[in-house]
Amino acid sequence: MRILALLLVAFAAGGCKSKDTDESRGEAPAPAPAVDDAKPAPAAAIAHGGVSSPLSRVDGCRAAVDAALAALEAGGAPVDAAVAGVKVMEDDPRFNAGTGSRVRLDGATVQMDAAVMTSAGEFGAVAVIEHVRHPIDVARAVMDTPHLVIAADGATRFARTLGIEPYDPATDEMKAKTAAIVAKLRANDPSVDDAWRGFDWRAHWNFEATLKQLGLEAEAGTDTVGVAVRGADGSFGVALSTGGTAITLRGRVGDVPILGAGLFAGADGAVAATGTGERIVEASLSRRVHDWLAEGVDAAARRGVAEIGDKGSIGLIVIGRRAMTAAADREMAWAARELGSDRWEGPAPR
Repeated sequence: MRILALLLVAFAAGGCKSKDTDESRGEAPAPAPAVDDAKPAPAAAIAHGGVSSPLSRVDGCRAAVDAALAALEAGGAPVDAAVAGVKVMEDDPRFNAGTGSRVRLDGATVQMDAAVMTSAGEFGAVAVIEHVRHPIDVARAVMDTPHLVIAADGATRFARTLGIEPYDPATDEMKAKTAAIVAKLRANDPSVDDAWRGFDWRAHWNFEATLKQLGLEAEAGTDTVGVAVRGADGSFGVALSTGGTAITLRGRVGDVPILGAGLFAGADGAVAATGTGERIVEASLSRRVHDWLAEGVDAAARRGVAEIGDKGSIGLIVIGRRAMTAAADREMAWAARELGSDRWEGPAPR
């Protein structure tokens, strides 16, 4: 598989002089001020719209970055800034998170995952949560409990204790897409993933509606959304949210709520992945990409994409102490910006 690396390099701080310098007067120029490598780079944020997300959605990623940087500027912690950014994409039905999440094979069920992490090691996640508008808010609340992950009905009930009202994130568009997927499964269409064409999904059907009720006697979207943030103090926060894939049994858990798989934040940076969840989990990918940051953010991101290789789809955003980058094995909408700068990095909106 041809790996397409999308790279972003942060700005290097440095001095500049006007033409009216000592040198222009025939004098030896003053030495350039030394760059203090120990000083944190400006606060910044980077967002992705999920691997395979078209570049027409770059505007949604930029809106997420704007929200994250606004939260930072208002005094929020990096993790809360990341949450603010993800919520923007959860409300955008073009993305597979929150409103517009994938509808499962029964044509009705939506089960979502979300997670947050700080560079201090704090982590919170929800898995297969249902009937909430912003799964990322619930994941953030889990971080303040003694637990790391709350799942399924327990996660939904936990959301109610937070005062979060019931909400149906399914859209007519996603329901129609699932109907098309089910038709392909029934026809054993070659476009459906090999693992599912060789699996007797009818025999293991575990949705509330029966196969008979649904008349059931590929597109498998993996476009998670994520935001990674560097605070002005050099600390990091990261958040992920996803509606998962359509072709799954009820209760499937992907990479997002598993610490070190879908996301990781540490002293050197933060990483958020998107792609084939099972392969990302097997590779403990985000933790390993963070471990590779000593090689540089670009090299670490490219190495992470190569680690998955032909085993599945993969995209990554990485933010380090002084640089940000994105890498994917196919098209992926993403955007990044430093606080106080009007310069955007990433593909141009279409």
